[in-house]
Amino acid sequence: MPPRQPPSAPHSAPRFLALERPSPSGIGPPPPSDDLASFIEARRRAREPAPASAPSQASPPAPPADSEQERRNRIVADNLGLNRTPSFGAERKHGGGIFQVQRIGYNDAEFFFFGWNKAISRNSQQMIEVRRGDNPSTELAVVRRMIAIIREHEQGDFVWESVRLGRDVSLSARMSDNAGLEDFLMREFFSDVRPRN
Repeated sequence: MPPRQPPSAPHSAPRFLALERPSPSGIGPPPPSDDLASFIEARRRAREPAPASAPSQASPPAPPADSEQERRNRIVADNLGLNRTPSFGAERKHGGGIFQVQRIGYNDAEFFFFGWNKAISRNSQQMIEVRRGDNPSTELAVVRRMIAIIREHEQGDFVWESVRLGRDVSLSARMSDNAGLEDFLMREFFSDVRPRN
């Protein structure tokens, strides 16, 4: 059996001394608080890449750097969604809505329409006031006003979600189909009201 060698001493890691060096940007410690704005500006400039000596024709020129206030305003606008295209904009069809009869009187009525509002270019709840006028009944005046709203958005076939029937119904907003549309909406909203002559 060969003789055992004594264990070797552990190697110690080389030691390094930390050297104090100036920061690469050449900017020293922050100045007194009264000159903080110029210190921040100098630090920002130090972080910017050096401008190229000759701009390349392949890449467009870089936009000018934002000031601190412009950058802050841009971030706030992004967070609030002010820079996004609104969801009610041109990429969406401005149709659809919900009608809810609020009040029916002998000579006037009110109903709510929640849907596209041209005046403010977005969906909103609008209270529509209706006068009976020369219509045979206030209910028919309400239905005709609803049809006028529908025709602002649809001139052909559309789908109506019928609460009374519990299903979707295909209807037409064409003028040639006006009598059928009036009859359907009268039954939808006023099925329990007897017609007035």
